[in-house]
Amino acid sequence: MAPLRTGPLLPSLSFTLPAILRSRQPTRSFSPKNTSMRKFPLQRMTSSSNDSRMIRYDLSRGHPNDELLPIAEMQAIASSFLNDVTPKTLAIDGIPPVHGSSKENNSTRSWVRSLNYGPNAGNERFLVGLQNFLNRRSEADLLDDPSSNIDVVNSETFASKMPMENDSNDQNLFITGGVSHGLELLCATLTRPGDEVWVERPTYFLAPKIFESHGLVVKPLPMLSDNCIQNKNKMWSGATTKCDAKSDGIGRIDIDRLIDIVENQGVPPPKMIYIIPSYQNPTGRMMTVQERWMLASFALSNNVIVVADEVYHLLDWELNGTDAHSSQRPARMIRFHNSIVSKNKLDEPIISEGVMENEVDSNQGCCISVSSFTKIFAPGIRLGWIEAPHYIIQKLIHRGYINSQGGVAPFTGRMMTYAIESGLLDKYLDRLKVEYRERHQIICSILEEEPQISLLTGSNSSFYNRAGGYFVWVQFPSDMDSLELLRYSQEEYGVKFMPGIRCDPFANAAGKFNDFPFTQTGSAIESCARLCFADLSKDDLVKGTRKFLQAFRSFAKK
Repeated sequence: MAPLRTGPLLPSLSFTLPAILRSRQPTRSFSPKNTSMRKFPLQRMTSSSNDSRMIRYDLSRGHPNDELLPIAEMQAIASSFLNDVTPKTLAIDGIPPVHGSSKENNSTRSWVRSLNYGPNAGNERFLVGLQNFLNRRSEADLLDDPSSNIDVVNSETFASKMPMENDSNDQNLFITGGVSHGLELLCATLTRPGDEVWVERPTYFLAPKIFESHGLVVKPLPMLSDNCIQNKNKMWSGATTKCDAKSDGIGRIDIDRLIDIVENQGVPPPKMIYIIPSYQNPTGRMMTVQERWMLASFALSNNVIVVADEVYHLLDWELNGTDAHSSQRPARMIRFHNSIVSKNKLDEPIISEGVMENEVDSNQGCCISVSSFTKIFAPGIRLGWIEAPHYIIQKLIHRGYINSQGGVAPFTGRMMTYAIESGLLDKYLDRLKVEYRERHQIICSILEEEPQISLLTGSNSSFYNRAGGYFVWVQFPSDMDSLELLRYSQEEYGVKFMPGIRCDPFANAAGKFNDFPFTQTGSAIESCARLCFADLSKDDLVKGTRKFLQAFRSFAKK
């Protein structure tokens, strides 16, 4: 293949595309109808014993299987836009030519410019394409309660602020290097050392480390499982929602009690609340529409910043045979924020150009959505976004290191612009959802063979006929320690999973929060575990899950 000439911007330089792009051989990409996967090799020695058995089936790691990565899609993206092949769906009339070049070469400008510094929030074309993609993929999401027999209003405070109109479309985006980078940016921009951040229990096990690295004090949100355990399945005196510790309690925020302790009992609200509202890691749970309304209203009323990690929001599927009120998922948290602001005509801060982020008061409640292409395309892309009110975006834009570097990953952003505009990302995501739906069905059907294991993931499916994400959350008999089961499973059966205690940032915090009114969930989490169905091949997923059941049954007899 002849060297690719770079055009007038680099007249003296030419280069040859890598062999992977020169190859005209068809590239194997996964398909729901062709899902033969390579078997993973034995991965690592167990460190808990001298036994020579290796970990054969790793159900703990939250990674996609290599065969599910978009290899052919990336080759198509790279070869197309590097060779100046613009897809028919691109509208390039509005892109001015480079140095008087013809319209046919306009696509050159779109990727060559991405090699330079870019706008702080991200390339405008990428931002527009991303917003259109999010709107298109979530246009059916629910903002209204899907069931007439559910009492949405659970407190007078919420009742007085319940929005009655659809949300505003005035959403704002900021490009990041992924969800973790987004959290890092938000902590650095909106908090100070000593501020409190309240998190779900259990939660994504690495998130608290990000908060603690900024000097934030991490505390647990009130959970329904606190109430169930504390009162032996009797309702908390101020609650309006019944709970069962073995089904509804674990992983659900007790928002009634959150409102009560802050607004009635005088407990100071946190600076920030971190949640995973859609297909939560590790429990797989979905926050209901009414729970989202209540939490968004609480945040705006009490100057709390709710940060919603929504990395799994678009990676979901409908379940079979469930008598649900709706097959639609609740909307992203930013949309609930926008609705409340629009309905109540609330004023938001205005940040003038040139104002430094630390000169602006951030003591105002809001909801922020953070997400990325990690789960819906590929982790190695290292590209994500923050959806937030305009004044939050402006504060991010004015951060010193963002000003210095000129935006995040402009070249990768250009590649994903092509993936969005050409429809490639939509097609890939549709196939990915089918694949994960099958994997979810496989692991659940096997786990349901054991009556002593409760499959808690999806136990709120009576509301939404959906599942999503990478994980299932299981509960063992209450006297079984999942950490001890893990040691036994690794040593005797070569199966690894994530014990519930690993997802509890307060597992070793006995006595640390004696003055805090909700720390009772830990004992329930100790008898739970998180299993990932994304990492192994399908064949190994079947074998590994059956080995897991063998390990459990053997351990239960000990």
